[in-house]
Amino acid sequence: MISETVVQRWYAGPQYDHTAQFFGWIRAASTAGSRVLNVGAGPGNGDPRCTLKGEVAELVGSDIDPEVMRNPEIDRGQITDGVTLPFADASFDLAYSDYVVEHVEHPVPFLAEVHRVLKPGGSYFFRTPNMYHYVAIASRLSPHKVHTAIANRMRNLPDDTHEPWKTYYRLNTRRQVARAAHEVGFSGIDVRMVEGFPAYLRFHILPFMAGVAYERLVNKSEVLAGLRGNIFARLSR
Repeated sequence: MISETVVQRWYAGPQYDHTAQFFGWIRAASTAGSRVLNVGAGPGNGDPRCTLKGEVAELVGSDIDPEVMRNPEIDRGQITDGVTLPFADASFDLAYSDYVVEHVEHPVPFLAEVHRVLKPGGSYFFRTPNMYHYVAIASRLSPHKVHTAIANRMRNLPDDTHEPWKTYYRLNTRRQVARAAHEVGFSGIDVRMVEGFPAYLRFHILPFMAGVAYERLVNKSEVLAGLRGNIFARLSR
């Protein structure tokens, strides 16, 4: 397994902290008076970069996993069926999901519900893998049991990390995002393509260095932006 020292040698500096960049984007759109919904909040991850609790008026978390009710990083949890959100129309100023929409089987009804619970002028932010990236391609070609066996280990995650949820990749290209967002009535669509460090290749130095070369190549030119690993999206009502 590649050590953190080796990773930092190649990926030190705020320009490579894409988690901070994504949540910084969200924070820039929120205020101390905002009511915010974390769609797919899960049990929390212990990363202070990833929670707005204490920074906004209320942070509500929803998830199909009952663990959301014990999430210490939200003010209140709500169990859902994965599509329907049990909140009134125009309940939230802002909503976000972090690596959630790749697990959504029916993206149009899902986005329609997010659109419904947002106030006019509100935005939905999400971060998700790009379907055309080598990690997502390998994931789509592998049975789900392979993901549960090796995915967390390849990313060097703790042993008690939840097994990966099943992926569908139905909102994981710029075209898919734009089409579904327009269909449910979002008026503003801002999609940014981001390539980070090769986390899935940390198991050995040779594939890791190949991943570093790939990252440098696709980040060098906007022509190759469609091959970057992550989609950051903001859909505005």
